Amino acid sequence: MTHVTAHSAGALLPELSEHVERGEQIIIAHNGMPVVADIPYARQASRARAAFIGSMRGQIDMSRFDEADEEIAREFGMLD
Repeated sequence: MTHVTAHSAGALLPELSEHVERGEQIIIAHNGMPVVADIPYARQASRARAAFIGSMRGQIDMSRFDEADEEIAREFGMLD
């Protein structure tokens, strides 16, 4: 994790962006207090997606979908 001041972050933006692209986290501070955490975008997106996908696990009864509905099966020619 790299810490930089808000003043120097502007001048170092291209270099800091390269660090973030490699997966490093950058903390930008103003008056010694962290104000920005710059982390790779893809990592944020994948965490959110993974949390969404698994959020309903165990709460939906999928057993009723195991058997084909006769009307739908007939429409697709699966039944005579």
